Amino acid sequence: MHERLFFGYYKSLMETDPWRGLSLLISYKNWDVLASLIYPTIVAIVVVFIVPIYTCYFLITRPPTKLRKSPSNKKLSSTNLLHGNPNKRISKSYSFYYGIFVGYILFVSLLESGSGLADFFHGQDVENISKILRLAPSIRKGPTVPIWFQNRHIQFIPWLVQNELHKIGGGIPYERIEFSVTDCIKKTSKNCEQVDVMNDTVTLDIFPPMGTEDEGFSDNSPVIIFAPGLRCHSQDLPGNSIIRSAYGKGFRSVVMNRRGHTPEQLLRSPRWNIFGDIDDLEQVYWFLKDEIVAPHTGFFLHGISSGTAVTVLGLAEFDRRRAANPQERVPVFVGATTVTPGYDIQEVMQPDRFKWPYNPLLNLAVKDHFILQNEKILRDFNSKAVDNALKSNTLQEFVNATAAFTGFEDPETYYEFTNPVKGLHHITTPTFVLNSLDDPCCAIQNLYEKSKYPAHNGLSYADVIKTSPSAIVAVTHLGSHCPFLDGYWPFVKDPFTKGVMLKSWADQSIIDFYSAAMEVYGDRRFLMN
Repeated sequence: MHERLFFGYYKSLMETDPWRGLSLLISYKNWDVLASLIYPTIVAIVVVFIVPIYTCYFLITRPPTKLRKSPSNKKLSSTNLLHGNPNKRISKSYSFYYGIFVGYILFVSLLESGSGLADFFHGQDVENISKILRLAPSIRKGPTVPIWFQNRHIQFIPWLVQNELHKIGGGIPYERIEFSVTDCIKKTSKNCEQVDVMNDTVTLDIFPPMGTEDEGFSDNSPVIIFAPGLRCHSQDLPGNSIIRSAYGKGFRSVVMNRRGHTPEQLLRSPRWNIFGDIDDLEQVYWFLKDEIVAPHTGFFLHGISSGTAVTVLGLAEFDRRRAANPQERVPVFVGATTVTPGYDIQEVMQPDRFKWPYNPLLNLAVKDHFILQNEKILRDFNSKAVDNALKSNTLQEFVNATAAFTGFEDPETYYEFTNPVKGLHHITTPTFVLNSLDDPCCAIQNLYEKSKYPAHNGLSYADVIKTSPSAIVAVTHLGSHCPFLDGYWPFVKDPFTKGVMLKSWADQSIIDFYSAAMEVYGDRRFLMN
């Protein structure tokens, strides 16, 4: 079957007709994808729910009453002795389930363990950082992951279930604004003149909508600009509990659905960057500041997963420009957050860092979502790049192939100008960084490896961050890739629906950080001119 035809049908697996999609995978013997979809789900359900629940039920409802006299010449089992009855033998079925129970306890003991933080460090402005930590003690606490979900893969299950329930409930009622962004054909040219052929539309989803006065909101309520993850959008950043938490604390959320990310909206130009474009980000910022919100509104920038690349790159570039020319009109943020950043984008998508099964699964997904849905307009611009993207076997190969659509000539030039770690030393914006040791999509080695850039003098990225004035980095033992479930009763009140939602340490600590930053660094909003 032609490769493009297969990927076209693949969409039906994930979105429209799952049974047809599974049948397709079986027919064309795509066993790796099939196994990665089914096997972890079955194992998780059986191991986490069915076995322990049934075993406990059996032990509670069927006590060892089926006992019989043991012949004196028979050796008694340790199970009999455990029950304090050396003269009677326990039934075989009871012994079987008792063994399962003991085995399950051993399984739990082998789970990835550790609550709280594995590492914590910050920049040089100790006085203000200390104020932040006093106002937001949750930052130093770290998550206490429920024992049933202390596994990097299993922790996704309740989180994904919640996302689906939120979709069924109608999601978040955003106000949508379609905003036109412009760009030049070649970003490296000295005179980067904007041309219509590279114009496109990004959607800005705002919650609560402007003009809302409920819950104390006004036109000068602080604004968080969100940069979603890979293939993600406003209803699934991934997840949207952070939007609900922000609403509860008086922060207005603006999700920037970057080019190609808005569901059911195709590209209108052959300009697209899987990690996001800081030129688009800057245009959105000025539109919001000049036309949407009140003067001196506080802005925050929030990147999630792949969205952290444009967040960090934007912070580095804006802070560098402000330092070089204080009179230049440059975007400024009271604070920023990056959730599970990958750091060096030239390496982050390699299979040893973005691991199986997520790498092959998402490689299939991005081919369908970004390339096949927009094949005509992309192929008319660069047919070879489309072919290379469809032939890619890993996400990193896909990123390399699609560099042609970002405004740069080749992958080397693309990484030279857009790799966010290159400008880490320029960032002065107060920034909160969250990583986890057990993240299967952003290997923790990314944070601690030595920088290859001369400006960093051989330091690791962690050590470069320590030289910044206002950064805070929290590395948890557990958290997986974004969930950071917290508490043995991991539920809190949903500020929007007044129902319940999963308790996330990331959500709580980030909103606490933003609230504290408004108090400690709030004057930064007056730096705009």
